[in-house]
Amino acid sequence: MNIPLLIVIAYVVLLFGISFHVSRKQKKDGDAFLLYKGKNGIFVVASSIAGLAIGGASTIGIAENAFSVGLSAGWYDTAWAIGAVMTAFLAVKYLRKSGYSTISALVNEMYGKKTSFVMVISMCIIQSGIIALQYKAGGSILAALLPEIFTTETGTFFSFLIFMLVAMIGGMGSVSLTNVLNLILIYVGVIVATVIVLSNHGGWAAIETLVAAEPDVPYLSLTAGMGWIGILSWVIVMIGNTNSVQGVVQIGLTGKDDRSARLGYILGAVLMVPVGFICALLGVASKALLPDGVAAEALPQILMSIPPVLGGITLSGLWAADMGTGCSMIVGLATTVSNDIVYRLCDSPAMKQKKSMVNKIIVVLASLVTYLIATQMGAILNAMQQALSLSIGTSFIVIGALLFPRFTSQKAGLWTIVASIAAIIAWKVVPGLVNIFQSVGIFMVIVCGVVFLGISLVDQEKVAQGIKTTTAK
Repeated sequence: MNIPLLIVIAYVVLLFGISFHVSRKQKKDGDAFLLYKGKNGIFVVASSIAGLAIGGASTIGIAENAFSVGLSAGWYDTAWAIGAVMTAFLAVKYLRKSGYSTISALVNEMYGKKTSFVMVISMCIIQSGIIALQYKAGGSILAALLPEIFTTETGTFFSFLIFMLVAMIGGMGSVSLTNVLNLILIYVGVIVATVIVLSNHGGWAAIETLVAAEPDVPYLSLTAGMGWIGILSWVIVMIGNTNSVQGVVQIGLTGKDDRSARLGYILGAVLMVPVGFICALLGVASKALLPDGVAAEALPQILMSIPPVLGGITLSGLWAADMGTGCSMIVGLATTVSNDIVYRLCDSPAMKQKKSMVNKIIVVLASLVTYLIATQMGAILNAMQQALSLSIGTSFIVIGALLFPRFTSQKAGLWTIVASIAAIIAWKVVPGLVNIFQSVGIFMVIVCGVVFLGISLVDQEKVAQGIKTTTAK
């Protein structure tokens, strides 16, 4: 009897049960399918944002990075948490106040159509990269969990298929509720696995041996491996990501009221932090126990050495972490495409009548495109940081307009986003930039900051003053 397979099947069946339940409640409400506005209390909002944050990069990616930098890899989730807290008081607060459904619509009000159009393209690129990485991480997990059934490639395809179906059947409502289940699985899985690996499988003794054998690598330091520059870079990237990426901010709209949305993000941030450092510790243990293993696969492999039921639950929890992020971002990408592209170009009565079906088709197409991207990606955490760094430019213009409208130039919006796209291309094609700036996040802050501040200082045409309260759009 293949116990891990049975656990995965049971988990998938439960996911589909939740999705079909939510789908029946929504019936043909196209807006509720993507937005699920005003439905969730504090804990469900917290589970949704934590489930989105704790994905492939926040588990498998951290463990992979811990192979070379040790416990400091766990700062990735802490950076996420810092960004989530700031979002509660910035983007979420103002988006709820404005009545708009997308960050791009808010930018359109403040900066105009050109800036909004370029931002939509940027948002599609960022969210596509994040989704693709969840498929890839999910493939690595399934290949280790069920090697007789999945390769990394077929596991990636299976992950894409399940994530797409859950998002397509129930939309944001199913994503919200399944993230509660996912968060429980994640916490139970990683905590139980850590105790067993460190105490019963000689993990801690192996770590001590590894530290003694390689004293130049700060495996047990909370900061030295990444260094403060690297940690600061993650914080910068995450503040940019959480305040401007639709899939992240959109969860704030599901809160029943402003208090539920704000406290949900803060509680979700608290729930993110421990998982990052636990997975980093498991990554160091994996390095110690499997020194010749492949970094991206070592954590799933080491977890398969624990009892089958616990190993199956743990790896299902890691796959659940992927699903939470993947499905949330799929719905976010579909919201961007539908509200900011499709319905702006074709807003006929006939289209509105078929809104629910159109939104489902967009979810499927978005999933297919991001799966194709997933087949071309490299190391999880490195690719994730580069994808997310593109959001720094959009964050400059969003935060600038919300907090400093009398200073922020309308032209600065368009050219800051263009500069961010040019900067990420330069980072990929000019190797010398890595030696100068060390981090793509710091490079992006400098480029976008110079462009944004420079244009705002000299251009007298400022953004629209303040946020108008409107009906939902």
